[in-house]
Amino acid sequence: MGTADFLLSYKPSHRIVRHLVFWIVYCSYFYIQSLAPRKFDEFLIGDTWYFAFLNLCCFAPVFIFAVYFSIYYLLPRILMKKRYFLFLFALLLVYAAGSFINYFMAGIFLRNVHYSTPVEVNFEHRMEFGSYNTRWGMVIAIVAIGIKLTKNLYLQQKENLEMLRKKTRTEMQLQKSRIHPDFLLRSLNTIYNHIQSGSDKAPSIILSLSDLLSYSLYENGKQLVPLKKELTQLNNFISLEKQAGGDYLAVNIKTSDDGHNKYIVPLVIVKLLEECMTLLYSNEYAGHFIRVQTASNTRKVIVSAFINCVPGNVTTMTNWYRLVENTKRRLSEYYTQDDFEIALSENKYGIVITLQLNLADDSKGLNIVSTHNGKAVIYDTV
Repeated sequence: MGTADFLLSYKPSHRIVRHLVFWIVYCSYFYIQSLAPRKFDEFLIGDTWYFAFLNLCCFAPVFIFAVYFSIYYLLPRILMKKRYFLFLFALLLVYAAGSFINYFMAGIFLRNVHYSTPVEVNFEHRMEFGSYNTRWGMVIAIVAIGIKLTKNLYLQQKENLEMLRKKTRTEMQLQKSRIHPDFLLRSLNTIYNHIQSGSDKAPSIILSLSDLLSYSLYENGKQLVPLKKELTQLNNFISLEKQAGGDYLAVNIKTSDDGHNKYIVPLVIVKLLEECMTLLYSNEYAGHFIRVQTASNTRKVIVSAFINCVPGNVTTMTNWYRLVENTKRRLSEYYTQDDFEIALSENKYGIVITLQLNLADDSKGLNIVSTHNGKAVIYDTV
């Protein structure tokens, strides 16, 4: 049983152990504070230890009742419903009831002890002992309420974060699997034109589009896929774009032999290039081109995209910076900050987007992370 199970688990065995430890710790403390020697020599007398044990046995029932009544009735039915005045009133009633019971328990206790300084068994002393030990019960009851509240709030927050993580991950998968409509329209139009002209290229274009759509739909749910498969689909995407008649896309892909045995989150490279192409297709960038270089080794894959546009234009840079930030947020859902790096730079010829991703040795070898800081990832329109 780990620490988390001990503190948070609702399994009966874990709860029993947790409660036993709580009461052993508290009763030990109560027993020690009940030792009342008048001088050091009385520590060596058995009655000193016996009287402390008797004190624990007489007054423990009240503080045990106060704790469980508070955490299983007052907390869920009154305090959690924000009925604060009723909660305070109920605590006073518990204190009054505990004092009443402890008044009689104090009589039993005082009649069975004989301190070196005699204590008379009268109303004043019984009320004093009863009230004093009831206050101990109320203190531990309030402490137990605090522990229960803290645990409930922590579990609620954890549940909320888990729901948010699942929601964000689902949205992320939908975003990845969604092929931009402009790309589909261009590809379908290309297929139509080739069929109409009787070209023998139509079947290969249909197969490339089918493979890419299948990859985006069925491989998207996996944590990791082989790098080779991601690069294959990148080639399919590039092939479809070139078949659409674009001379604005130049690609150079280099991989080492070792890189073929590495794994990567699906669609991260394809999605980046798709968003670059979508932005490049806008009227603002008509006539420009993009050159993509991809290289991999045994540890990482590097993607570099050079876009021939006017870097000094504020609107131009804002759009490309937004694209980079969207990509960074998307990658943060799957990689730790040490596992990826994406940067945007500019020169007199255009801008360069560089992406570096660490590769995993197997399909479960990457430190997949959940939602950062409990915030959902938002994808701006590019």
